Amino acid sequence: MDFTKVMMARRSVRKYKAGPIPEALLQKLYEALQAAPTGSNEQDFQFIFVRDEAKRREIVKKACHQDFLLEAPILVVAACGKGRAFDVAIAIDHMVLAAVNEGLGTCWIGWFEAAAVKKVLGLPDDAEVPILVPLGYPGEAPDARPRKPIEQLIKTV
Repeated sequence: MDFTKVMMARRSVRKYKAGPIPEALLQKLYEALQAAPTGSNEQDFQFIFVRDEAKRREIVKKACHQDFLLEAPILVVAACGKGRAFDVAIAIDHMVLAAVNEGLGTCWIGWFEAAAVKKVLGLPDDAEVPILVPLGYPGEAPDARPRKPIEQLIKTV
């Protein structure tokens, strides 16, 4: 798909179809994560693709009643070193756009109990968990939301 079309097609998906995602397609998402730039090329992050239903249930219990997360066959948990959440955001955006290009749906989730998620996954205390991303085939096609005019968003000085 043309990159501009990919960007314009990206929506927050909150309904997912049941069923697995082929490994070859997941490999493309892994490569998108790997390709993302990081400050000083530190690459101080890790992305856990949680498929295990029991672990997903534990995580979702700590995700502030966002039960739709259980519909997705995979929940991606982004972890990083202290102060590296910006690098994670760049990598996740790479993955999200690659997912759209492959016909998958995602939704950025920032409202959850990070300490509890770290415990479920056995992550070290000093790790940050800034974002969760459900991943699966969309069970809905959300309409585009209104955008502010460019003149309100961009300023040139």
